[in-house]
Amino acid sequence: MRLISSVSSWLHTTRARLTLLFGGTAVATGLVVGLVADELLTRQLTDLSGQSLMNSSRPIALALAQGMQEREREIALLSHLPMLTQGAGYAPQLQAHLEQIRQSYPFYSWIGVTDTQGVVQVATGYLLQGQNVSQRPWFGAGGRGPYVGDAHDAVLLDKLLRAPGSQVPLRFMDYASPVRGQDSVFKGVVAAHVNWAWVQDIIRRSSPAAPLSSGLEVILVNKDGVINTEGAVEQPRSALPILPEPGAFRVMSWGNASPRPYLTAVVPVSTQTATDLGWLLVTRQPLEMALQPISRLHTLLALLLGLMAALLAGLAYGVARRFSQPVERLADAARQVQVTGQVDALDFEMKTVEFQHLRSALQNMAQGLLEGRAALQSANAELEQRVAERTVALHQSEQRYLSILEDQTEIICRFDASNRMTFVNEAFCRLFDLRRDEVVGQVWAPIVHPDDLPLVTKALHGVSPVQPLAVVENRVVAGDGTIRWCQFSNRALFDDDGQLVEWQSVGRDVTERRQLEAELAQASERFQDLYDHAPCGYYALDRQGKYVHLNLLTLQWLGLPREEVIGKLGPADFFDDEGKALFNACFPVFLQNGKIGPLEFNLCGRGGEQRRVSVSSTAILNAQGEYMMSRSIMYDVSELHAARQQLHTLNLEQQAMLDNDLIGIAKVKDRVIVWRNPALERIFGYAPGMLQGRLTEEMYVDREDFLAFGRDAYAVLASGQHYRQQRRMRKVTGEIVWIDVNGVLLEGQGESLWLMQDITAMKQYQEQVEHIAFHDALTHLPNRLLLADRMTQAFALSDRTQTQAAVCYFDLNGFKPINDRYGHDMGDEVLKITGRRLLEQVRGNDTAARIGGDEFVLVLTAVKDPAEVDQALRRVMAAIEQPIDLGGGRVVRVSAAVGTALYPRDGTTSFELLRAADQAMYADKGHVSAERSL
Repeated sequence: MRLISSVSSWLHTTRARLTLLFGGTAVATGLVVGLVADELLTRQLTDLSGQSLMNSSRPIALALAQGMQEREREIALLSHLPMLTQGAGYAPQLQAHLEQIRQSYPFYSWIGVTDTQGVVQVATGYLLQGQNVSQRPWFGAGGRGPYVGDAHDAVLLDKLLRAPGSQVPLRFMDYASPVRGQDSVFKGVVAAHVNWAWVQDIIRRSSPAAPLSSGLEVILVNKDGVINTEGAVEQPRSALPILPEPGAFRVMSWGNASPRPYLTAVVPVSTQTATDLGWLLVTRQPLEMALQPISRLHTLLALLLGLMAALLAGLAYGVARRFSQPVERLADAARQVQVTGQVDALDFEMKTVEFQHLRSALQNMAQGLLEGRAALQSANAELEQRVAERTVALHQSEQRYLSILEDQTEIICRFDASNRMTFVNEAFCRLFDLRRDEVVGQVWAPIVHPDDLPLVTKALHGVSPVQPLAVVENRVVAGDGTIRWCQFSNRALFDDDGQLVEWQSVGRDVTERRQLEAELAQASERFQDLYDHAPCGYYALDRQGKYVHLNLLTLQWLGLPREEVIGKLGPADFFDDEGKALFNACFPVFLQNGKIGPLEFNLCGRGGEQRRVSVSSTAILNAQGEYMMSRSIMYDVSELHAARQQLHTLNLEQQAMLDNDLIGIAKVKDRVIVWRNPALERIFGYAPGMLQGRLTEEMYVDREDFLAFGRDAYAVLASGQHYRQQRRMRKVTGEIVWIDVNGVLLEGQGESLWLMQDITAMKQYQEQVEHIAFHDALTHLPNRLLLADRMTQAFALSDRTQTQAAVCYFDLNGFKPINDRYGHDMGDEVLKITGRRLLEQVRGNDTAARIGGDEFVLVLTAVKDPAEVDQALRRVMAAIEQPIDLGGGRVVRVSAAVGTALYPRDGTTSFELLRAADQAMYADKGHVSAERSL
């Protein structure tokens, strides 16, 4: 108890309070600085870790997308192979070719081709051959176009392909494409099953191996949920927590299964395949591992803050001791003066001027008090003598008092305990138009207004020797009959026994004041009604930020009665955390400047209702310029704030759309770019900012192309329509690219808005597919489909020019012995050389085509005389019969049988002319093919 008492006493000393003040301020400042620095560093490290996760995820997502695109493209190209498209069935060598493709990619589990009914005709390993797979989803979807199927359990192939002893079921992804014959008729579906292990292989090879990846998990999510390493749905999509938007990251919890927080990033697996599987690649890392470097920083900051706190506490104690020593010495000296009565105890040296002045003042004050005590004793005796002299003077002044009463303008009267008048002055008589002898001896009740008589009687009955004064305002009836308001101060005089002896009343006419008060009350009532029912909140704050006045609307917003608010609460008690911080920062500025606002806060009433308010304040100062209270006004701007927030969100969404990296956007005026997004500069190869203010002509192939586009496009825009076209344009490097151009006119601005997308890759793919579809795979000459189109064009040209067209049907002689003796590769070489020789002998507007085996067709246009055909055929036959060097000393020769038909002499359709030429060729050859069926 003694220790506690000593500590308590020490805490009440100046030295202790200065130590706590200086030390606490310094330590608190250091802690705030340390905590703010720690928070900033933690946020920065979280952002860096999140970006690292995004950078780790993008290569994996890109590899998955490219893998699916490559498989889809490979199966689509496979469906166009001649050995699939030619003839009624499938070529015998197709089995070996499919086996070769399966072995070229380790994750192909099965490749097969079906007929139109879904029966497998050819398959790797002869698996499922002859079985009907028409109920499989890949067959139905693959018959309509290229198809990519999501992971699923192997149904028919699981027992055939699963490794012996393995308990893990096989899971496949399906790729399928339709097979069409040369006449474009559907023949079946080519499909491939890819083992799910390819996904894990890509994730393993593309995952980072840096230390930052410690604890990193890569999760693949499709429309059904999380897919595990075997390709099965491990967790349904509905059980997943809410993930970040694709292309974003954030700290989140994964539920009861993983309660600790994770830094989680989401990247979409964006494929250009015919079927969008909607895959998301989710990478997550425990937050403590992602922020591991910050733990060392926490330890270092804690040590530094502890050392700083100890140093500052010691320094604060030293400074407090320095400041408190003079005060402690003065206090000890003052106690000695109180005990001894000698001021010599205050006679010592002080080092600072202020304490020297304080010591001198205390010394002089103590000396004066001692001298004053002696003087007081002397004055007491003198005072008793003066009282006797004053008693005589009092009697004289009483006489003067009576004369003064008569001269007063106030009403003065006296009446006894029975309420009868004993004295009235001249002002009383003037007011009531009475003589003194008519009043004295009469009761005072008749002069009081009858309605106020009970009030006056009650006030007079309430006096006592302790409270002898009764002040009453009441109406009286004046001598002219008018009603006047008077204020009477009635003092009761009691004897020593407490009995009422007499009344003395002093009154004055307050009629004009009462009229002014009534008018003021009406005005005040109108002002209070305006104040309380204004469409905004009014209030006043004292120097501590507490309410001293507020109107009814403000009370309704706060949700509390007035007595619980006035002097007890302030605006900060109803703001959210952000508003409290803003108020605490701005209120000292307001006290200093006397004006602030408008500022916006979130006001939370006690009833739970929240509104956005705008506050402005000015200060009310006294005559000395000191702050008295605020004059504050508060508006409800909730709807305006919500509208601003919606507008801000809309602007962000619009900016995000404009800043996308896939579609270039430009605003053009007078064919000059006045605004563009970064994607447009990326598409055309310009550095950031280079396209701003540039003429669009430099983006076109040439000036004629630029002018032609202007004539076509702006005429469409002027009619109020959208303009869209796919056209060739030029990058800054001179490279020609295909661009999908879409434009619209902006009304009233003379400007147009253009959206541009690079479709070069798509065009190249289309050209590749078209070439495969319309050309022979071996000789690269046109096939039957393209030949039919060329013949149609040749016939149309003949009709316009009034000429003929010749169709020449060739069948090679001596080709089969070469093919049998030297093999198919050498036979293919002979066919390729023959195709090149045919192409060299025809004109640019003629066509050389291979329609199957060793059969070729020439279409000669603009034939005026059949002799021209004979001359051309002699030149072609001479070229065909030239020796062919196959290498290794192997030189062979072939010849050809040819049949010719003329348009329109021998027929008017491609079918008729090919049949006539074929018959003529076999007549020339000397036999008719038993295998041909026209």
